[in-house]
Amino acid sequence: MFEFLKHITPRIKILSLSLILILLPGAIISYLSLKSIQEKADNQRVKYHGTANLVRDKLESELYQIETNFRNTIIDSLLKLESVADHQLLLQRINMEYPSIKNLTLLGNKGELITGFASSGLNKPPGSKSNLSSEMSSIISRAEKEEFINKNYPGAIGIYRKALSVATSLQEKAILHARIGRSYFKLQSYDKGILEYGKILEYGEESLSIGNIPATVVALYQKAEGYKELNESQDRKKILMELYQRLLYHPWDLQGGEYLFYLNSTIGAIREIEPSSTISSSEVAQMEQLKNLDEKIVTQSELILFLEDRIIEEVISGLNHLASSEIKHRTFTEQLIPTIELGYFLLPTTTQQPLFRALVFQFDEGYLLTQLFPQVLSTVELGKDIVPGILNENDSLLYFHNNHQVSGYLVAENFSQYFSRWKVALFERSGKSIEQLTGRERHLYLGLFIGILAVMLLGIVILARVMIHESEVSRMKSEFVSNVTHELKTPLALIRMFGETLDSGIVNEEKKRKEFYSIIRKESERLTHLINNVLDFSKIDTGKKDYNFEEADLVSTIRQSLEAYRFHIRDSGFEFDYKMPEEPVMASIDKDAISQAFLNLLSNAVKYSEERKYIYVEVRKESQSVIVSVKDHGAGIAKEELKKIFDKFYRVPNPMKKQPRGSGLGLTLTKHIVEAHKGKIEVESEPGKGSRFTIRLPLL
Repeated sequence: MFEFLKHITPRIKILSLSLILILLPGAIISYLSLKSIQEKADNQRVKYHGTANLVRDKLESELYQIETNFRNTIIDSLLKLESVADHQLLLQRINMEYPSIKNLTLLGNKGELITGFASSGLNKPPGSKSNLSSEMSSIISRAEKEEFINKNYPGAIGIYRKALSVATSLQEKAILHARIGRSYFKLQSYDKGILEYGKILEYGEESLSIGNIPATVVALYQKAEGYKELNESQDRKKILMELYQRLLYHPWDLQGGEYLFYLNSTIGAIREIEPSSTISSSEVAQMEQLKNLDEKIVTQSELILFLEDRIIEEVISGLNHLASSEIKHRTFTEQLIPTIELGYFLLPTTTQQPLFRALVFQFDEGYLLTQLFPQVLSTVELGKDIVPGILNENDSLLYFHNNHQVSGYLVAENFSQYFSRWKVALFERSGKSIEQLTGRERHLYLGLFIGILAVMLLGIVILARVMIHESEVSRMKSEFVSNVTHELKTPLALIRMFGETLDSGIVNEEKKRKEFYSIIRKESERLTHLINNVLDFSKIDTGKKDYNFEEADLVSTIRQSLEAYRFHIRDSGFEFDYKMPEEPVMASIDKDAISQAFLNLLSNAVKYSEERKYIYVEVRKESQSVIVSVKDHGAGIAKEELKKIFDKFYRVPNPMKKQPRGSGLGLTLTKHIVEAHKGKIEVESEPGKGSRFTIRLPLL
């Protein structure tokens, strides 16, 4: 496995030892210095953490004071209240007195919730069906059968009107008018339907309901839908504005989100028709006022729904373990839902109403970050170069004192009582870190230490690569000498054999003698080609190879080279075909170099084709270049080997049993020759299907 170590020279061994002896002491000294500086930085960090704790405690102390005052105000005020409306007015007043507090919510014994603008579990309108007599219920059932099952809307209207004539209460009449209007809408008689819903409004009774929804809300909403179908935008807008104001100033108990559905649907419809209507300045002011109220109602309604759906049981359970004077804070975080920070406390027994047990509230984060915290932090003395800020759980900046922007903080401390996801951070005015404040020497020694380690690592890598390279080069040179020796012996043996035959005088026929002379000449040319390969590689390797370019016929050069190699090809049992233009193809070339490159490709085709012995040579002219290609049906080359075949001494592993001899220089020389002629060599190959090498040379 480590045979390459045998080829390592003493010079490399000495260099390795010197590198270790020189760099190792420096690395140790740098490490010790770095450790000392790190201790200094740690001490400075402890000091800044203490300062950040003091800043955090001051902010939390201010929040605690606000919270205590607010709690006392609530308790004192609740002693004087009786009705639900009075409680809502109190919550609205407290919100105005304490801008840092928002979404005050009273919590009942059974989970009832009430805010300044919304409620749940209170003021439920009576269900319509519970107020119907048995006779009326029977008539309505027959009418609904005609309406929903038989789709007989005129018949249903007739039955509903019959019921209307015997109705004894406004509740029954409101329900029947709504059903008649619905049936007219299904008949697309929108005018008649609008009249029926209008009759509900004429009663002027707020206590009427259809299902769990106030009858006036249903009537106004359906009238607006009817005007929409009639394309009467002005009447529709008037009705929608009336409905919008009624929803905002007379909110009813949240029942499965029906209230928010009507509120959002109404404001959406108003925005839909506003662009096509002329809006007066008074209407703009009115809409702005309504939108502000809308935002408060929606925010508090969404909080109520969140409390009911997600955490009301947990809050109620927590109240059982809560002391009478304790204020509890919890952070509720769920996937895909924004994080909510809630505070809650028990109402003292003396102030608890039959429905209300505790009060839930939130701090207004926007007010704290823009108003309260800047006031508090302006009184904190941290020195002229240290500035406080507030970060969230992702270390994103929420607030920075005096709007002085820098990147990176010195230290950060989490809030302990409030806003567990927030941090108090200290910043250096110029943006320096603690490490930078401790001095330049830390960077100096850290850089020196890392540099020494990097140099040592680089030295080890380079030495290892040099060792492996030397071993590989030594092996390839040894193989190269062996292969070249064998390659030279073959033509020398043929020259000697035919020379001795001629010298013996046994060949008397002049034709035979000329044939032997021709073989000797061609083999000597092949021998010259092999020697030239070695000599040219030596020149290329040392950068001394020159080419003698001249205007010449490339077709003639390739034909002559093929004729010189013909005997060797046929003697090896190959068949070959070629295709060349009849007319000359002129190019600026070194004829000997191009011949040498071509013969290298032929030689490879012979070496790597043992079973399917066929070679095809083609020369063709294109618009800007001339193509010389050599194709064989030999072993082929794997895809992963293609990028290596032009490396010096590299020989493709042959799947055949016997590895052919060779110097490993042919393709290296060929590539160099082609590129020196400003050409390009390409190869297409597939294992078992042969290879095609293509030389592209520019024309004159």
